[in-house]
Amino acid sequence: MTVKTYEYKTTVPMDWVDHNGHMNDGEYGRAFSDAGMAWLSQMGLDTEKIEEISYTIFTLENHIVYQKEVFGRDEITVRIRIHDYDAKRLHVFMTLHDSYGKQCAAYEVMYMGMDQQTGRPAPFPDFFARTVADYYNMQDDDVDIKEMGRTIGIRR
Repeated sequence: MTVKTYEYKTTVPMDWVDHNGHMNDGEYGRAFSDAGMAWLSQMGLDTEKIEEISYTIFTLENHIVYQKEVFGRDEITVRIRIHDYDAKRLHVFMTLHDSYGKQCAAYEVMYMGMDQQTGRPAPFPDFFARTVADYYNMQDDDVDIKEMGRTIGIRR
């Protein structure tokens, strides 16, 4: 399987817009989740494969940084990179961009591979492990991600 840098494109539906007139904070999570699921499908874990091998990916933890408002009917693009991985986990970083290419939000997520029959974490199937390694290795190494690993707190 040839791996390309993945970009998920969509248009913000009006029902994602809140009383402030911009995309509701929860809908950023939906956009990133939808992008992640579409990316995993492109990487080989589509619905049919998940059912066939009884293996899926769960989200363990995530963090969103909101940087710029997005409005209803705006075209958005989510870009996905693998920050790190091991035999059963993916540490992924995504960015959401407006139609002008301006970064509007950042998303850090830890995914875990799960055996659906046992309900327990399990190593990636071989085909998926190879695809993950290929995707990781084709990325640009010279990337400084200031939103990665942030904590929430009030500085005193």
